[in-house]
Amino acid sequence: MGKRARKRSGPQDTADGEGPGEATTPVADDEPPADDQAPEPFGPDARLREVSLLVEEVDYVHQLYRWLILTGEVPKAQEWLKKEPWPHPDYVIDVFGSWEKFLAHAGIPGSPLLARLREADAAAKDLAAREKQAAKELARVEDLRRQVETARATRDSVQNERDEHRARAERLQGALTAAEARAAAAEQALHERSVAAAQSADDAPDAALQALGDELAAVRAHREELLSRLEGLEEQARADARTIARLSTLLAAGTAGDAPASAPDEDAGAPATVLQAVERAAADAEHLVFTGAARESAADSPYRRPQDVLDTLRRLDRLASLHADPDGFGRSLAQAATELGLTWRQDVSDLARSRSPHEYTVTHEGSRLDLGPHVALGSGSGAGFIARIYLHVADGSGPVPRGIYVGHVGRHLPDTTT
Repeated sequence: MGKRARKRSGPQDTADGEGPGEATTPVADDEPPADDQAPEPFGPDARLREVSLLVEEVDYVHQLYRWLILTGEVPKAQEWLKKEPWPHPDYVIDVFGSWEKFLAHAGIPGSPLLARLREADAAAKDLAAREKQAAKELARVEDLRRQVETARATRDSVQNERDEHRARAERLQGALTAAEARAAAAEQALHERSVAAAQSADDAPDAALQALGDELAAVRAHREELLSRLEGLEEQARADARTIARLSTLLAAGTAGDAPASAPDEDAGAPATVLQAVERAAADAEHLVFTGAARESAADSPYRRPQDVLDTLRRLDRLASLHADPDGFGRSLAQAATELGLTWRQDVSDLARSRSPHEYTVTHEGSRLDLGPHVALGSGSGAGFIARIYLHVADGSGPVPRGIYVGHVGRHLPDTTT
C-alpha cells in the first residue's frame, strides 16, 4: 500500500539485467527476423513485477470493498487523499489508469448490494417524509378537535342565552298583555268619566279625571317601552338562531374531519374589538374592498359583539363575489343578502342624506364614494348594542371598479330617527 505502483510490463519491456537507462537496438519494421532469433520468455524480474501489480490490484479492490462495508457509500478519490488507512488515489490511478476504471474493475456500477442500499436510502427518505406528513396531519386533527370543542361550547352558550332571551320575551309578553288590559280599562274609565263630566253642569276641573288621564299616559308609555324591548329580544333571538345554525354546521363538519378551509381562521379566537374584526376580515376578503374610513370608524366603535361584525363581513365578501360577475347572478343583491342571513337595508332616506351629506360619503384612492346600502347588527339602544355597516355598491361605470366597498363600520349614522 505504501509504495508507488508501476505499470504492467510486457514482452517489449527491458530484458534481464538491463537498467532503466540502457537503450536497446531498434529493429527495422521491414527487416525479417532471423530464423535463429525467437522471442525470449519473461525473465524472473518481469514475472515478479507482474505478480506485484496483481497483488496491488487485489489489495486496492480489497480496500475498496472494506470502505463500502464500513461506510455504505462509493468512495471518491478525494476521500482517500487525506485518510491514512486508505491507499493514495494516485497509486490506484497508476495501476488502473483512472478512478472510474478502478470502480468498474471492482464491479461497483452494477453492484446489486449498492442498488439495494440506494433503494433503502430512498425508502428511508420516503418514510421520513411520510412521518413528517403524518405529524402534520396529526397536528391538524388535534387542531380540528380543539375547534370542535370550542364550537360545541360556544353553541351551548348561545343556546343557553337564547333560552334566557325566550324566557324574558315570554315574561315581557305577559307584562305587555297586562299593560294592554290596564290601558283598555283606563280608557274605558276615562270615557265614562268624560261622559259624566260632560253631563255635569259643574265646570270645575275634575282632579280624579286628571289623575286617570295621567295614569293612562303612563300605561301607554310603559306599553311602548315593552314593545320596543320585545322587538329587540326578537331580533336578538333571530341573530342567536343564525349563530346556532352556523356553529352546528361547523361542529358537524369538524366531527366528520372535513372542516371548511376557513374554519381554522374563524375559530382562531374571537376578535376583542371591532377594529380587530375589520382587520381580520380585510386580510381574508377576496372580493370585498375596505376603505380607510371603515377602519377609522371601526376603531371608534364600542360595539360589544365584534365577532358578529367579523361574521357579517365574511358574508358580505361572499355577496361581493356574486356581485363581481358583470352578467349578474339571477337575483337581486337584496335577495342574495337575505339568503346569506344579512339584515339588509337597501338605502338611506333622502332626508337623512340631505341633513348629513358628509356622513354618507367617504374617499377611497382619491375617489368620492356615496354610502347607502347597509347591514344592521344588534338590537336595543346605544352604540354598544347596535352597529351598522355602510357600503358603496359600484357597477363599474363610476370612478372605481365594479365591487362592494365598505365605507363605515360601527356607530349608527344620523338619520330621521336620531
